[in-house]
Order: sequence, then C-alpha cells, then structure tokens
Amino acid sequence: MTDSKEPDNIIKAVRKSDFLLAVLAVLVLDALFRFGSSWQEHNTYKLGFDEPYRSRIWWAMKDFTSGCKTADLVLMGASDMTCAFYGAEATYLQTPQSQLLKHNSKYLEGRLAKLDSPFRSTFCLGIPGEMPSDAYFLASTILANKKKPKAICLSIAPRDFYDATFGDPTSTDIFRVANKLGLGQNCEVPRRSSIWDIVDHRFQQAFSVYGHKWELMSWQHHATHAVLSPLLREDFWSISTPQAIRKLALLELPEDYGRTEVMELPFDPKHPIWINNIAEYQSRYRQFKPSTFTQQLAYLKKLGELCRSEGVGFLVVNSPLTNENRAMIEKSAYDLYMSEIPKTVRASGGIFVNFDTLNAFQHDDFFDSIHLNGKGGQIFLDQIAIALSKSSELAASTRAFISSQRPF
Repeated sequence: MTDSKEPDNIIKAVRKSDFLLAVLAVLVLDALFRFGSSWQEHNTYKLGFDEPYRSRIWWAMKDFTSGCKTADLVLMGASDMTCAFYGAEATYLQTPQSQLLKHNSKYLEGRLAKLDSPFRSTFCLGIPGEMPSDAYFLASTILANKKKPKAICLSIAPRDFYDATFGDPTSTDIFRVANKLGLGQNCEVPRRSSIWDIVDHRFQQAFSVYGHKWELMSWQHHATHAVLSPLLREDFWSISTPQAIRKLALLELPEDYGRTEVMELPFDPKHPIWINNIAEYQSRYRQFKPSTFTQQLAYLKKLGELCRSEGVGFLVVNSPLTNENRAMIEKSAYDLYMSEIPKTVRASGGIFVNFDTLNAFQHDDFFDSIHLNGKGGQIFLDQIAIALSKSSELAASTRAFISSQRPF
C-alpha cells in the first residue's frame, strides 16, 4: 500500500525546485547585467540610455549631449526663463518654436554679437518647475566633463524658493536624468525624504536589473512599437489625442511628450493674450516654509561655488513680476528673498542683476502674472545680453576660462 502523502511531497519538492531555479535565473540575469554594465565606458556627454517616458529634460539633454561643441552660454531657470526665451525667438522669427527640439536662440546670439560679447552660442536648459537644486544637479552633470560652457545664466523668482507644492529635490525628473547621466564626483546628493524613494534607491543599488528598469522598459516600448507600427500605421513619436484627455494624462501619468508638442507661438500685438493664473500662485505661495527657502538657498550657493571652482562665469537674474503676483507674497518673505539672494550669489563669486526693478518691463509685456510674452521676452534677453557684456567681473572669469582651455 503506497503512502497517500507521497504525491503531495513530490509536488512540494517540484514547487520548491522551481522556486529555487527561478531565484537562480534572476541572480544569473542580474549578474550578467552587472557584468555588462561594468564594461560599458561611461561618458557624461553621451546619452547612453533611453527613457520610456520622454520628459522635457530628456529632450533637452538628448540635444545637449549630441552636440559636438558646447555652447558658450547655458541658460537655466523655470518657466520664467522658457517662456521668455522661446517667446522672444518665435516673435523674432515669426514662426512657432518647439521647446523640445530647439534650444538655441538666434535672437539672443544676435544681440550678444552686436555687443561684442565673448558669448556667441547659446543653449537653453531651462525647464518649467526647475528649482535651484535642479540647476545645481544639471550643472554638476555637464561640468563633470571637460567640455563646459563659458558661463551659466540662471533666472530665478520667489516661486523657486517658496513653492509650497515642491517636495523632495531627488523626486524631480531633472534629478533622475542628471543622476542617470552621472553627477559630478563632488556633487552633494540630498538625503531622500520619502521611505519609498529610499527603498527604491536601495533596490537599484542591490539589483542591477532593477537599476536598469528604464532601459528594459524602453526596450519593451521599442519592441512593441516595431510590431504595432506596420499594423496600425502609427508614428509613436507623435501624440494624437483630444486636448482634454492629453491634459488629464499629463496630470496623472509620468511626463511624456511627443516631438511635435510644446510649441511657442509668436506674440501678436493685435491679439494679446492674458491668462489669469492667480489661483495657481496663491496655492504656491499659500505657506511659507523656511526649510524650503534655506534648502534652495544652499543649492544656489553650491551652484555658484561650483561655477567658480570650474572657472565658469555665473550670472543670476531676478525675473520681473507683475504687481498682482508680487502682492501674493508675504512682505517678510519677499524682503528675506531680496536680502539673502544677492548676498549669496555675490559671496559665491557670481553676478546678481535684479530685473524686477527695471523700468524696461511694462504690464503688457506679460501674458499672465509672472510669465513674459514674446515682446517682453525680447526685452528680457536684451537685458541678459547687456548684463553679460557690461559685467567686468564675468568677463574676467571668462578670460580666465578661455586661457585655461588653451593647450600648452
């Protein structure tokens, strides 16, 4: 008489062996990934990875790293920079400009040439929502390579230091892309505040397969697109969907843009646009967090010190605001901002210029409470060109930079 438990024992043994084989297969695959990636030569200026979600910073760094020559002047900042930069260019050329595919400005380069500035080529690494911490991570990445710009121009506004909706510096798309490309050796990476971010980071360090999840997901997307494109006759690099669904997708899914999205239109003086964004900035300014201000001020200081140590000129411009936007900021917070920012920039070797006190900007130069239209954007870039050309300190650091690049 056979033991009735024997089949159960066999099944359990098979299940156990299957589990062990699965674990072994995962470990072997992980070891192969780790071995293969260790042999891959790292080059910061080569975008050696693809991303399943094509964020704005991915498009920008894809363009930046593919160039043979680094621009003389790199511009950084949030939407105050991008709206001015692309609005000015679209108005100058009288044709819509892509914020994803184009990153130089013929208008600004023309102004710099007329003023006989040492900066002749430009590249915009401004991204909406970019914080001083993001600018520091980007600068650390691009300066980690021998190719580097002569100067960095950063536009700032109170939002960059008081945004109540901002969370962890390590949670932004800019940090993730910069970290993937390779932050500078001496770059100070902040401690992650979210327990889930900490766990995710530890898993990436422990398991090479998990650390390469972006690449694996990208390969999956490319394989799927290759199979479906002939059948559906679809171009997966573009996005065709009703605007309402597109806005919802951007809110609820990872940032992913098709190459034909995010176009800046020329300014039309006959039909000027005004958008009421007061409610948005009331939300951003609703709560003054000293910790956010202190944190971002420290990153601004680190950015200035990094530029000084690398012999790169550093210009910080305080973007103009409308009275409506400025009135939403607590007076004590605004006074602290205007007191600490200039001191911090100058102490770290940078140049600070306050565009918010210039009479050059009028209310009709804006299309909402903080963003300049194409006409105002041209004035903004004019003032940057003047500041770059007039600053003897920045010119001196640029001359030192050029001398350091000459072969002995």
